[in-house]
Amino acid sequence: MNRRARHGLVVVIAISASAAAVPAASVAGSAVEPLADQVVALATPDGLRPVVTDVLVRFDPGTPARNRARVRSRVLDAAGAEPREARRVVGLPGAWRVPVDEGATPAGVARRLDARSDVKWAVPDTPGTIQVVPNDPLFGNLWGLGNTGQQVQASPPFTGIAGIDLGTTRAWDTTRGSANVSVAVLDSGTVPDHPDLVANLRTANARNFVPGADGIVDPAAIEDPNNHGTHVEGTIGAVGNNGVGVTGVAWTVGMTTVRVGDYRGIIQGDTFLEGLAYASGRARVVNISLGMPSVLIEPATDVIRAHPNTLFVAAAGNEDMDNDSNPVAPCNVPLLNVLCVAAIDASGALASFSNFGATSVDVAAPGVAIQSTVPNFGTAFEPAITSDGQSPPRPAGWTQTPTETPTTGWTWRQTGGGMSYVDLEQAPGAGSGLKEWTIEAPGTFTPVGRACRMEAIVALDLNPAKSQAMGLQYAVSGDPEWHLAPDSAVSRDTDQNFVGWGGDLSAIEGESGVRLRVVVQSEKGAGVGPLNVSVARMAVKCIVPQAAGGDYAFLSGTSMAAPQVSGAAALLLSKNPGLTAVELKRALTSTVVPMAALTGKVVTGGRVDVNAALAAVPTPSTPSTPATPTTPATPMARALALRAGRTITLRPGATRAAVPVTCEDTGTATCAVTVALRMRVAPRRIEGSRWVALGTRRATLPAGWRGSVSVPLTRQARAILARHPRVRTTVIAASQKGAAPRESVRQQTTLVRR
Repeated sequence: MNRRARHGLVVVIAISASAAAVPAASVAGSAVEPLADQVVALATPDGLRPVVTDVLVRFDPGTPARNRARVRSRVLDAAGAEPREARRVVGLPGAWRVPVDEGATPAGVARRLDARSDVKWAVPDTPGTIQVVPNDPLFGNLWGLGNTGQQVQASPPFTGIAGIDLGTTRAWDTTRGSANVSVAVLDSGTVPDHPDLVANLRTANARNFVPGADGIVDPAAIEDPNNHGTHVEGTIGAVGNNGVGVTGVAWTVGMTTVRVGDYRGIIQGDTFLEGLAYASGRARVVNISLGMPSVLIEPATDVIRAHPNTLFVAAAGNEDMDNDSNPVAPCNVPLLNVLCVAAIDASGALASFSNFGATSVDVAAPGVAIQSTVPNFGTAFEPAITSDGQSPPRPAGWTQTPTETPTTGWTWRQTGGGMSYVDLEQAPGAGSGLKEWTIEAPGTFTPVGRACRMEAIVALDLNPAKSQAMGLQYAVSGDPEWHLAPDSAVSRDTDQNFVGWGGDLSAIEGESGVRLRVVVQSEKGAGVGPLNVSVARMAVKCIVPQAAGGDYAFLSGTSMAAPQVSGAAALLLSKNPGLTAVELKRALTSTVVPMAALTGKVVTGGRVDVNAALAAVPTPSTPSTPATPTTPATPMARALALRAGRTITLRPGATRAAVPVTCEDTGTATCAVTVALRMRVAPRRIEGSRWVALGTRRATLPAGWRGSVSVPLTRQARAILARHPRVRTTVIAASQKGAAPRESVRQQTTLVRR
């Protein structure tokens, strides 16, 4: 292989995502002021709307000063307001706050006033609430929690479509989480001292299942040498409104770290199952942003079946693959308490990398360019690769063994892009046994930090059949022997591409005078071809203490989408801790926002809307207080009404279903509508259930439109209707006004073939 042709750089990363006011008690005796006259609107966790008793009105500023009092009194009295109780709005000339007469409504009074020529405007004095936008400085980048179409400062920066998010900022009007809700994160570990996580970590419950460099498992070694697990935890539960970094979906939550992945993000099957079993017994929600081979579906099913009241939220995977045809664990575990998540981007499209599955992947959530917490990796050692200026050039300061002639040893080269590397191109020669070459980095170092690892970029042409391999070795002060760094031995051909390479150097923690070298081996003998090895950008990274403001990074994957849903489940449990796992899943899947891009790609055909899911979850009553009916918060205006009735009639062989819909917007507005037909099916011989997409249609309806939307039926829907004359169906309709999403509506009906 010609090493000079190497100019590409491919880095491979492994891991695999109107309130009813409470009646005031009557008070006997005229000396006591009735409490009912002093009722105020309280902020409640259930999003109840406050009572409105006043109107705000501004009179025409052209009214002569001498007539203003008389005109004001006459106009207010005629409209049903209380002129004697009016109070100026300071700072806004001509504006008054006015109570309405008993028996009148503020909305009616405001309409009557607004219609008069001597009034500039009049509106009901409806109190607002402080918008629950946390003061975390990076919140503007968290489009998955609140997408206003803002520019996200990723690399490169981008903007999305307003409203394509998890609905979290609206949900925070209801709840921001609870420390009593337990979520376990099965991943690569955490950073216990991250300032944006520490308050929500339950380190006493944390557990490591990954063996160390000596092959022994230290249960307390939960440090994240990869960064994946820390990122996932930040998405679920970075502390909200603390003035630091980002916020999680749940501002407050109890997270248990369960480390099953090593520094490369590799998870062994037994480690996965042990960690899964441990996490299952210690949390109501388990986030699993990883994928295991299909052979582990049955073992994982056994573990999960033993914990029916825990919701397992799994990433679908990042291979742009159909999980229906290529199942993975635990996404494809057929149990009711498993929820599998695909990823969408900020424009609402299914992410280019995201796996999907019309029967195996339940929902989608934001998963592209998600900013979250990561470890602070300090560089302990990064030897420079420079030329000695000779011909041929050798890497300056690097020691080679054996010492070859100038034309056959390690040389210094550069890629077309200017990246320097050490290069070995050798034939092992005649004889028997192994030939070995080494090159030692200049100088020694004393590492500072924990969970050290080596990161490098290499290009290889090695033949495993001839025992050709490369590895990383280290030696420490006082120990003359060289030791092979775990996970560093490789034997492959990278086809002239530079790829990521590393090694576990956790054993050098606390040592001094550390030396590093690269070792290459090959069989000798006739017919053994030459080998080629190039090593660039060799550096030792160790986790060091977090900065005061924390460390953060953007990552993409279904691994970033799954924790959005786990955080949503935590919010639901903070509102109602008594929810079962099945009820949690039903609330999250039955309230999705249908999206055309997800039709036929995920079971529900939509993205999670945590605000809608919260509205669908009842508030539990306490033992000492009778249950009080509450009105779920509906911060988004409803623009649609479904009029499907009990049945929708289809002729035999029909390819479309006419779904009656009304656009309730008025004026010049339109309803951009997505209408979806879904059927829940309980398959035979498995313990789960799924949604079948029967049809989806997007349409733009004029304001006030009342008619039917013709929804094309899928091939599967037509096959079902050919066999069954009556099919129970859920109709889901969602809309938006401009870029703003509107409240979705749903209705049960039956498709009847006649």
